[in-house]
Amino acid sequence: MLEIGIQSRGIIRENVLEDGYKKIMQAGISCIDYNIMTPKDEMERIEVAYFKRHRECAARYGLRFEQIHAPLFKYKPEQPERMTYILEEMKKSIAICRLLGSRYLVIHPFELAFELGKAEERRINLEYFGALAEEAIRQNIIICIENMPSKKDGRLWEGACSQAREMVGYINQLNKAARQECFGACFDVGHANVLGKNLKEEVKVLGTHLKVLHIHDNDGVTDSHQLPHTFSRLGLSTTDWGGFLTGLREISYKGVLSFETYGCFSGVPGVLQEAVLSFLQSVGTNFSRIICFEEILEQMGNKKKILFGTGKMFDVYMKEFGEKNPPYFVVDNNPSLWGRNKLGFDIRNPQDILNLPEEERIVILCNGYYEDVIQQLEDMGICQYELTEEILRMTGRPL
Repeated sequence: MLEIGIQSRGIIRENVLEDGYKKIMQAGISCIDYNIMTPKDEMERIEVAYFKRHRECAARYGLRFEQIHAPLFKYKPEQPERMTYILEEMKKSIAICRLLGSRYLVIHPFELAFELGKAEERRINLEYFGALAEEAIRQNIIICIENMPSKKDGRLWEGACSQAREMVGYINQLNKAARQECFGACFDVGHANVLGKNLKEEVKVLGTHLKVLHIHDNDGVTDSHQLPHTFSRLGLSTTDWGGFLTGLREISYKGVLSFETYGCFSGVPGVLQEAVLSFLQSVGTNFSRIICFEEILEQMGNKKKILFGTGKMFDVYMKEFGEKNPPYFVVDNNPSLWGRNKLGFDIRNPQDILNLPEEERIVILCNGYYEDVIQQLEDMGICQYELTEEILRMTGRPL
């Protein structure tokens, strides 16, 4: 199963530092996306002791910094000398990333297309990231470029690296120039969603370049950084979570499921933060089971797999997993189906499950009415089963 992470923003506060890390640990979340706040020119340089305090506090609660988010800067073409300042701040961020024990530093590309055109935007960004390669290599850090929308006239537009193929082009060119892998991708689900991207295809294009995630939900219009499954339209989620998770499964993603839902934490009363963190942990666990479902099946070993249900979820299971993990037989509560077969597998009475010794079988629920089926199985004395409510989502949006 995959680890679950959460952003520090909105949760870890300086005046109650210990409380924030403790809440995260108690929710069952193990990783942190630490946000380095954007410095102001007049601010004094923050001392190393400040970040050591965060590192020590996280360690006390068994937490680790999986990714660090660099401060946000805007580059102004009419002030080219500002680039020197930005590069120095980013090199400090690389050092902070190393100090906190993280391998990944997320940096936004500059949004310059409206002012200078895409070609010049690309040239400046490649020079900008390329200038950080030597320090990243020295500190053993991978710089992750985030897919960003561009804001103009009150709406969001295609931005630098907002398309996966463009981002891969950046990463390949930068790694080639550096002669080693020191650049990767940060895929922000919400950013891709507001731009109408096909989440599954974007993830698949990124492939092994994908190092870290920013997971959050929105209405498809505003980049609001809210809880997953928050928005719907005509009974369907505005975010294709099924496509996103299937994409991660198909590229064998092994990284952290990191939530960037600070928009929620800024609006939820402090007394409810623990409940929200627990909910996110549950969402992450659910996401992990979908991504790692093939591994879950493999862990069943030689147990005979009995599928409960012969409808759409059965079809999805057979398409996704049937070749490597075929059922021993199938059961259904509809007596008219008993004695028939589907895709070459016998359909039987659920009572036939009891003909196999408990230690030799596992029931896999392929039935949307899983609450009723679970009660039915438990009434039969069957306690070993695998719930696959989300299997319906594996081929796209839920029905």
